[in-house]
Amino acid sequence: MGKGDHVFNNVVAKLTKAFDAGLAACFGSIKKPLRGESGERLARDANLRDAWMRRHMPRTWAALHHFKDHPELVILREKLQTTTYVGGDVNTRAYSEACVQFEEAVNLFFENLARGRAPLDANVMLPDIAAVRRAFFHMTQVAEDPGALARLLEHCKDNPRERKQVDAEIEQVRESMRWAWGRCEYLFRMVTQEMVQG
Repeated sequence: MGKGDHVFNNVVAKLTKAFDAGLAACFGSIKKPLRGESGERLARDANLRDAWMRRHMPRTWAALHHFKDHPELVILREKLQTTTYVGGDVNTRAYSEACVQFEEAVNLFFENLARGRAPLDANVMLPDIAAVRRAFFHMTQVAEDPGALARLLEHCKDNPRERKQVDAEIEQVRESMRWAWGRCEYLFRMVTQEMVQG
């Protein structure tokens, strides 16, 4: 993955927006009170939902905010945004389709979670979690201007020192994306466990 545009900010925004919308819909479909709060109110009020999650779903809350606030991710996202190398638009057809598939996987996950909220075993949701992770993986794979990496390497081909630094930065981006796929799975495992416990 080459640097040059708002790729990682875009991916983080897609994940957090889809998760929040799915969780709100899940709360809205649960009729009985959730630890003293109406699911309908939690579905409608984002601030109430955030405060409720912080109290009653602390691991889910922390995992979600990790994507938004973790120093490694924030620094990387800012670096991608503020680099002097400017890549192309990430909103290619492949990326747009992958984003829709990711949102659909997240929606289906939350629909199934709401339907079977109190199964005997949270492992019932593992196929849905795997589907979300696969969709997230695919979205991150295509979230790049296809020619950005080639143009970046062409730009520094006559400067070995700069090329070495760029290679290291590219590997950092790739490693952070690999880390993010695991964190995505962890986020959906946590919401499953904490919803089932409640």
